[in-house]
Amino acid sequence: MRVFVKLLAGIALGLVLGFFIFVGQLPRERHFDVDRAMSALEGIPRDKVGIVVFTGGSGERIERALKLYETGLAERVLISGTHPQVTKNDLAATGDRTLIECCVDLGPRAQTTIGNALEARDWAVAHDYEAVVLVTSEFHLPRAAVELKHAAPKLTIVSVPVASRLAPDEGWMTSPKVWNLLSREYAKFLLAYARSLT
Repeated sequence: MRVFVKLLAGIALGLVLGFFIFVGQLPRERHFDVDRAMSALEGIPRDKVGIVVFTGGSGERIERALKLYETGLAERVLISGTHPQVTKNDLAATGDRTLIECCVDLGPRAQTTIGNALEARDWAVAHDYEAVVLVTSEFHLPRAAVELKHAAPKLTIVSVPVASRLAPDEGWMTSPKVWNLLSREYAKFLLAYARSLT
C-alpha cells in the first residue's frame, strides 16, 4: 500500500513539475525571429512552403500569418478551422484584399486541433509542400505542432507563436482563469504527445 501511495505521489509531483516546465517553455511571440524561421527553411524552395493558421480566438493569428506571407516566406496561406459560412470577403479587414483573394485558402472542415492537423496535411499534400509555417497562439502551439507532426511526419514544421490575452506572459499565476486554461492545455498536450508515440 505504501509503495502504491508513493508511486501516486511521485506521479503527481512529476505532473506538477511538468506543468511548470511546460508553461516556462511556452514559445513567446517576443522571442520569434523571422530570420531564424527563414534559416530553418533553408534549402526548401518557397513554392514548396505554405503557411497554416490554426484559427481560434481573435483574428490576430490570421493577421500574423498574412504579414509573414508578405515577407516572402511561403507560397500560399491556409486558414484552417474557419466557420463554413466565412468567406474571403469577411477576412478583408485582416489584410490586403488582393492578397487574400489570390493566395489564401479557407479550411472549413476542422473543428478540433486534430482536425486542423489533418486539414493542414491534406492541403500540404495537395500543393506538394515540403514545409509549413504553423501559426497559432503561444499556449496552443506545442500541442498544435505535435498534432501536425503526427499527421504529417515528413513535413518540416516551423512554429510561429502569437501572443494571447488569454494566457499572458506575465502575471498569470494570480489568475485562476489562466491557471485553468494552461492546466487544460497541458493535459491536452500530454495526451497528444502520448498519442503521437503510438
